[in-house]
Parts: sequence; structure tokens; C-alpha cells
Amino acid sequence: MTRAVVFPFDSFGSPGTSAGAMAMGDALREMRADFHRETVPTRASSWAEDLKIREVAFDTPREIANFRRTGRSMARKPLANGEPLVWLSGNHLGVLPLLDLAAADTDTLVIQADAHLDIHAFGDSVETLSHGNYLRRLRWQPDGLPRLIHLGHRDLLQKPDDIETFIPTTISAEEMAGDINGTRGRLAAMAAEHTKIVIDIDMDVFDEGIVPGMARPVPCGLAPLQLWHVLKALDPDRVVALALSEYDPDRDDRDRGLAVLAWFMERFLLWKSGG
Repeated sequence: MTRAVVFPFDSFGSPGTSAGAMAMGDALREMRADFHRETVPTRASSWAEDLKIREVAFDTPREIANFRRTGRSMARKPLANGEPLVWLSGNHLGVLPLLDLAAADTDTLVIQADAHLDIHAFGDSVETLSHGNYLRRLRWQPDGLPRLIHLGHRDLLQKPDDIETFIPTTISAEEMAGDINGTRGRLAAMAAEHTKIVIDIDMDVFDEGIVPGMARPVPCGLAPLQLWHVLKALDPDRVVALALSEYDPDRDDRDRGLAVLAWFMERFLLWKSGG
């Protein structure tokens, strides 16, 4: 069984990305429908037949306030059962339920690809929870040390001491572009120490010129195949979830960004299923 959760949360940052989560969910449903319409065998048979998609709504203040609890309850069972999970969020805060579960499990490593280091504490940053500061609020068990590798940032403001406190391992987009194979080797070596891996992709890790539709673009991002080439260094049997977030359809161009995200979903599902 493969699970997908459409989690259109977009409060406290990047309004409009809820529509992006639903668009990604629709793209996944269309891929599944294409499989059922096909009359000859295809590689999609390795994953599409057993795919279950669930969508949650955030229509009331109570539902918004309880988003982390709701998300954890939806993710806990498939992760415990070893069922591959695709998590389609609005803004990046909608991935926080997965990160909560990862922080509580000492066997789980998070590999996060994002243009930003979400530990913002600048003069104009809010002190309440937001999609720019949530990594400061995760409570990693048992010793408080983050089990997180950050890929692809283009941050030019954060001080090294602050970064190392909340994200002990970062490989910037600049470093990745200069040595993709070296990045693959580093990632594989660190990931080998963990039995479970959560991949968390904020869409703005990509270059906006290649992948339009991101809520908060930053120049000089990665090409999609660069990131995929790096992630393929991981053992697919250890990867338990893929999260995608921060897609804003109003900023897209002829659905080009959505097409890339759909490709990532399908490629991930094939990779996991051995198709």
C-alpha cells in the first residue's frame, strides 16, 4: 500500500499554497487514472494500483489550530507500517507534523531541500510560529541534537553559529553545483547511519527560471535533475516519505512548475516500488 496525503495548510505564511497542494493532489489522481485507463502494461503498475489518496480540509479556526495533531495522526500509521508516504502540503509549515514524528524517532533522518534556512530570527521576523522559524521549535529526542541534513540553500545572512545550532549539516546550492558527486557521497555516508529517511522538498530549492510557481523564489537554485541525482544516492528501502510544499499555482507559467512536481512524485513512486 502506498499512501498520499493532500494537506492544504497555508496559514502563517505563503497564502495561496493551499491551492498548490490540491493541484498536486489532482495531478497524482490523474496519474492514477491514466494507469487505470491504459490497456497495456506500464511501469505505473508497480505503484498506481495500490495508491490511496486522502485529503484533509482546514475550513475552521479549530482545524487550523490543530493542524499538527491532525497531521501526526494521518502520518503515524503509514510510517509505522512501512507504507511509502507522499505528503503534499501548502506552505512548509504543513510538513511540520512529519518533522514532529521524525524528531521523536531516533532512527529517522530528515533530508530537507530548501532555498531558505528556516531558523529566521531577524529584526522583522515574527516570534510566533511561522514557516520561516519552525526549525527553532522542533524538539529532537533524546538529546536535542537535530538529525537533519539541509540541501540547496542560498542564505547569505545567517551566522554560522546559529546555523550549526539548529541544522548541524548544510550543503548549500553553491557547494552542490561545484561538486555533485561529492555531495552524493556525503549524503549517502550520513544517511547510512539511519534506518528511516524523510525527504522534505520546499519547491523554492529549484531555480525559478526552470520551475516557476514557487511562493518565495530565491535566485540561483538547483535544476530538478541535479537534486534527483543527489537523492538517488540514498537507499530507497530506507526512505519512508517524500514531502512537497510551497507551490503557488498563481505564480506558475502554463503549469510548468506543476509538471516538474508531478514528475518528482511519479519518479519517487517508481523508485520506491522498483518499477
